Amino acid sequence: MRTPPDPFAAQGSVGVRSALIDELSATGHVTHKPYRKTSVTLHHNDGKTSRLSYQGVLNGWKTRPASAHFDVDSAGAVAQYVRVNEYAWAVRDIAGNQSSISIEMANATLAPGWTVAETTWNNAARLAGWLFAKVIGERPSKSNLFYHHHWSSTECAGSYMDKIYDKVLAAAQEAYDHFKDSHPVPGPDTEPFPGASFFHAGQKSPIIAAMHQRLVAEGCNRYQPSTNTDIWGPGDVKSYAAWQEKLGFQGDDANGIPGKTSWDELQLPNV
Repeated sequence: MRTPPDPFAAQGSVGVRSALIDELSATGHVTHKPYRKTSVTLHHNDGKTSRLSYQGVLNGWKTRPASAHFDVDSAGAVAQYVRVNEYAWAVRDIAGNQSSISIEMANATLAPGWTVAETTWNNAARLAGWLFAKVIGERPSKSNLFYHHHWSSTECAGSYMDKIYDKVLAAAQEAYDHFKDSHPVPGPDTEPFPGASFFHAGQKSPIIAAMHQRLVAEGCNRYQPSTNTDIWGPGDVKSYAAWQEKLGFQGDDANGIPGKTSWDELQLPNV
């Protein structure tokens, strides 16, 4: 199953800086069962002594049965802990955990204010907008963008976030409008996908040479050495796998063999 791609990388923005899925999975505090997601829920970290880092959030979840899909830190950067279609132990409500994607946010100040920096909540809202566009398929509204206290008895995401909910919703809606039609569509000047069977050891083609150039341009150069650029070989597999991982593919979906979705994203000029 494909994990949806990085919500920011294609836009040249913040990006999911750190994937901590395996480390969180080792705690057992996540249920690896897919569910249809219909909402996004925002939380604050509620760190008792300091504003929590990615690792600080993870360390807390190692000692208590809790988890969330994402965390946005004090600089607005994003870490992912749970795959978006899976069940995180986040809202203390079974139906909520099944249907909602949870995003934690670092606090700028601690109790009693529990403020959240604008760059943090704005990027959380941007991430939410992407999730609504690419995973949920509905525009964010008051009926599907929630704070933790929607699901259970808690003050989370705090009184400060309650005061600015309308701003958060507006930011999420703006992001949704931006991302919902952002998937690249192959144009007349791009090379159509030749099919997975085209890519086999020893295959020689100017298409492979052009792909080589695009992968290098995208920062996915795993070629050693960079010779025979028009012949499919191990360097192409490693470099294309790096491209798939950059898009957010994982496991067998990032095996280095091109698929149509990742190929269209590469936007290879006609040769």
